Amino acid sequence: MKRILVLYILIAVVSGLLFLNFTDYTLGSTKSKNPLHSETFKVGNGYGYQIALEDKVLIRQEYIPILEGNKPFTSAEDAERTANRVITKLLRKESPILTLLELKELQIPEFNSK
Repeated sequence: MKRILVLYILIAVVSGLLFLNFTDYTLGSTKSKNPLHSETFKVGNGYGYQIALEDKVLIRQEYIPILEGNKPFTSAEDAERTANRVITKLLRKESPILTLLELKELQIPEFNSK
């Protein structure tokens, strides 16, 4: 009787490990499954970004927000930092609109030179 119980426990543990191995679950992982992602792209002589939910584009920003005129980001890194801030705001259920202070904090050159 004791051997049968041990056998059932062993089968349960092996089944559980196999299940975890074949699923997209990592034991002890705190990594979230964020469906939002950003992508930078070339715009004229600069860069823009877009934010998508899985495969659906939610925001396509070709120019620096709140800057007068249509001026793209000077580097892909600036566009990526800005996109990541917008994603953070969306995940917090905040408005994705960036303020002048936020763009200064992101060290976007057009806002830190003034």
